[in-house]
Amino acid sequence: MTDPNTYTFGEMGMSVEEAQSGQIHDVVGAYDRDGDGRVDMIAYDRDGDGVADKIVFDTDGDGVADSITLDRDFDGRIDFAGVDHDGDGYVDVAATDTDGDGTLDTVRGSAG
Repeated sequence: MTDPNTYTFGEMGMSVEEAQSGQIHDVVGAYDRDGDGRVDMIAYDRDGDGVADKIVFDTDGDGVADSITLDRDFDGRIDFAGVDHDGDGYVDVAATDTDGDGTLDTVRGSAG
């Protein structure tokens, strides 16, 4: 398997046990927040330090990830948040911390 892109959402909708293995990055935690038996939040560790630096959400419960947050520079603070509104697997709206102060201060939407 090739190294996945940082912004790849990954699989969702499986059981918590299934989500613990075979994922795109090491899994720190998998959660069924609404109690329907299917994972709707996965926390990944991309750099192997045991700390979550990528969190993917299925906010509408359809079994497909649609939101992502990242600590892109591994400093312990989220500096990117993205949402896939149309369900095509690509981020449509993104907020970033462009100046490193811990606040998401730039928002961009797709042109399409």
